[in-house]
Amino acid sequence: MASPDHFVLRSHRLADLTWPEIAGLRQYAPVAIVPLGACEQHGPAMAQRTDTTRAEVVADLVAERLNPRVVVAPVIPVGVSEHHMAFPGTLTLSPVTLQQMVYELVTSLHRHGWRKVFVLTGHGGNNAAVEVAVSRLRGDLPALHIAWSGITPVVSDVASELALSEIRGHSCEIETSQAIFVDPELVLEERLARGSSTVDDLDPAGRLSRSQPGIHFPQGYDALSATGNLGDARAAGKEAGARLITTAVERIAGFLRELLDLPDRKPAIGVEKP
Repeated sequence: MASPDHFVLRSHRLADLTWPEIAGLRQYAPVAIVPLGACEQHGPAMAQRTDTTRAEVVADLVAERLNPRVVVAPVIPVGVSEHHMAFPGTLTLSPVTLQQMVYELVTSLHRHGWRKVFVLTGHGGNNAAVEVAVSRLRGDLPALHIAWSGITPVVSDVASELALSEIRGHSCEIETSQAIFVDPELVLEERLARGSSTVDDLDPAGRLSRSQPGIHFPQGYDALSATGNLGDARAAGKEAGARLITTAVERIAGFLRELLDLPDRKPAIGVEKP
C-alpha cells in the first residue's frame, strides 16, 4: 500500500475525478473542504462572484499545501444575501435553504467515508446558516469532526494592520485587495470608489447599529452605503491581498494538519442515536 506521501492525486477537486479514482483516494485524503460563496453586489467595481472565487481559491491553495491529504467539494455559489437585494443582480438563498444544503452535502461526504470536513465560507452572510448546519451535523453524525471559518476573520490581525478606514467590511480595501490577488478580472480598478468609511457616513440606523459592541442590529447595505461598499476600495493593492490570502492559507492549513491527526469523534457517554 502506498503511503500518503507517495500517493498521486490527479486533482484535489472531487468534481474533476471519476468514481474509481475517488474510491481509491479516500484513505489517503481524509479531509474534505466545502467552499461556500455568494452571488451579490460588491460595489461599483467588483464582480458578483467575488466571495465565491475567494473561497474556491483559498480552498485550492490549502489543498495544494497539504497535497494529497485534502480534497475540495464543489462550491455552493449562492449564499444568504438578503441584505444586498436592493442592488440589481444579487441572488439569495434563505438561511434555512443554505443550512440544509450544507447539511446534505456534508452528509453525502460522510456516507462516502469522510470523517473530517472543513467548511470555508467566503461570505459573512452565510455564517449563521453554517453554524446551524454544523450543530445539526455534530449531533447527527457522532464520528464526524467538522470545523468552519470565513477568510478575513482568520487574518483579522493582519486586516486591522492594513486597513485605513474606520468602517469597513464589504468591498473595502481589505476584501478588494484579496480580490485583486486571487483574480484580477474580478476588479474594475478604474471604478474603485470610497464607500461609507466613517461612522458619520452612516444614516441614523447605521450609526446605532455600530454603537454598542455585542448588540446586533442588522441593516441592508442600501441603507449603509449608496455605492454598496464600505471602506475605501481605492486603497486596495495586490501586495496587501497576497499577504492576507497567503496568511489565511497558512493558518487554515496549519489547523487542518492538526485535524488530520485527531481520531474520529466518539458519541457522548450514555448518548445513543435513535
